[in-house]
Amino acid sequence: MMDMEEDEGTGWELALNAAEGALQIVLTRDEELVCAQLWGRGDRATEILAPALADMARVCGLRLRRLRRLACVRGPGSFTGVRLVLATAAALRRAIPGLQLAGLDYMQALATSAAMERRLPYGVPVWTLTHARRDLVHFQPFVSYGWCIPAQPAEPVSLCTPDEALARIAATPGGAVCGGGLGRNPRLMEALAERDVLRLDGLRLPSVDALRLLARHGDYAPADIEPLYVRSCDAVDNLPQLARRMGLDAGEAQAELQRLLERAPASQE
Repeated sequence: MMDMEEDEGTGWELALNAAEGALQIVLTRDEELVCAQLWGRGDRATEILAPALADMARVCGLRLRRLRRLACVRGPGSFTGVRLVLATAAALRRAIPGLQLAGLDYMQALATSAAMERRLPYGVPVWTLTHARRDLVHFQPFVSYGWCIPAQPAEPVSLCTPDEALARIAATPGGAVCGGGLGRNPRLMEALAERDVLRLDGLRLPSVDALRLLARHGDYAPADIEPLYVRSCDAVDNLPQLARRMGLDAGEAQAELQRLLERAPASQE
């Protein structure tokens, strides 16, 4: 029997995603899938993640200190979910000597899932839409590179209204559209039904295979992962109103927030 502690191949690798309403944990060894978990309780991901990792390691015979690479979806998406997986990765990097981290883009994971699941050939456009807030979606176009290579971005991710997204999709015939932004905007779904486009409204989370593929191609380094935020968080946008409710000066509250955001950390480790 193979010794689970041997250093052969690429070793143990982990991928985490909590960008949109669910927690995904994928464990591989030498690029072969060992275990995958999907927790549909995004509101409880903070209390689920650490125990789930510990239990997965125990069941799979992995000592976490043997983990070599950790890929995390860095956004865009839920601020809480993104911060959770990135903070967990940062903590593990400090606890596991030599651990390498890589950030994965959520929109690319969705587009790659579409290309892999529907066997889209090279050159087919894939549009991804996810919910940002009311009447706003994260939008990004991709090009399929087949089902063995990650889909490649045609433009950077942007924030727009569903109508603006529809106009950009309509400018290019054919292709596929996926992401949770479809189901959250029924009018967009209805309008797309009249277009020459493949609607993958059931594809609302990245597939395990897509996460594995992106993790395999990740840009790893012994450094923390920077989150990808496209919009400011609600707490920042609502800070003036929140400050006034607490009897504080709105201008002073915003100035203090800016000072804290720009302050250098006391320690890098």
